[in-house]
Amino acid sequence: MEATGGSDADTIRNASGAELLPVLYPRVGTAVARGHGVAMLVSEIRHVEAAVINLESYGGHETVLVEGYALLKRLATLKEQAAAAETVDGILTLPPPTPRAPCG
Repeated sequence: MEATGGSDADTIRNASGAELLPVLYPRVGTAVARGHGVAMLVSEIRHVEAAVINLESYGGHETVLVEGYALLKRLATLKEQAAAAETVDGILTLPPPTPRAPCG
């Protein structure tokens, strides 16, 4: 793909979204086990964007594309509310959510 497409290896990897899974996978297990939220760095959103755009360029399934763009919209909202992550046993996590008062 590099030779025929004129893109470098990093661009091709980013377009597949493959860079995101190895980064998030260890975070998910540790964060869930400890009751923490899973941290995703704002800089990692580009991998999701690239995967959705890549899927669209290959004529991906309409339902998947709708979900992908909905996820990107949600990530844009979350980006505005970015919270500081912390490292727990070498894994990047978000602090546990603050309990909410019951509606009454």
